Formats: sequence, structure tokens, C-alpha cells
Amino acid sequence: MRRLKKFILFAAAIMLALPVLAIAEMDSIGKLEFQKNCAACHGMDGTGQNAPFMDFMKKSPPDLTMIAQRNGGTYPYKQVLTVIQDPARNRAHGSADMPVWGDRYGMEVNEKYGSLDPRYAKEVEARILELVFYLASIQK
Repeated sequence: MRRLKKFILFAAAIMLALPVLAIAEMDSIGKLEFQKNCAACHGMDGTGQNAPFMDFMKKSPPDLTMIAQRNGGTYPYKQVLTVIQDPARNRAHGSADMPVWGDRYGMEVNEKYGSLDPRYAKEVEARILELVFYLASIQK
């Protein structure tokens, strides 16, 4: 009987811990997106230093850890989202050096699911939002 109680308590503890582990996993999505799509130019830490593509760039990439500081101490979520998505092709980041990630993510979803069905547009938006939230988390 004691073993059964211990087993039930152990199982309950595991069940309670799973959502926490899932949330921790979700928190890393933006970091993974950054490492996969941004670190080559902005560096693994987002400062733009020691980036693998640094020698091939016409100008140094901005320090992404200082976005809030450059904006009076407030991280501009919507502005960062717009720069990454660039829906109007304004090249809001100043040049065509940075890919339009909204387009790139859209193409990846299109390849994965077939024609870009509006149902999958949320996946594109979610990936970009995770990246925006990750950038917010690395502000100095």
C-alpha cells in the first residue's frame, strides 16, 4: 500500500511538472528562431559582434540588445514586429540587406502545407511574434 501511495505521489508530481516544462520549451522558440535566422548576421548574443557573416556585410548590423535603449528605455514591440514582417515592403530597417522574414516564413509554410492557406498564416505570425518576444528578453 505504501508503494502505491508513493507511486501516486510521484506520478502526480510528474503530471504537475509537465506544463512547466512545456512552457519552458515554448519560451525557447524565439531563441531558436533567432539562432536559425538572425545570429549569422547579428551574432549569437544579438550584439552584432563576432557574427559569422560580418566580413561579408556592407555595414555592421545593429545591436539588437539595445533596441529599448535607443527607444527611450521602452521596447517597441509593434515597431520590431513591423521591421521583421515588412508587409508594405518599406524596408523599414533601412536597406534590403535583411530578408523580409514574413515572406520567408510564408514560403516555408507554403512548402510544408501546400498553398498558403489563411489557416497557416497564424503559424507565420506566431514564429515572428516568438522572435519579437525573444528580442525583448535580451534587452540591456
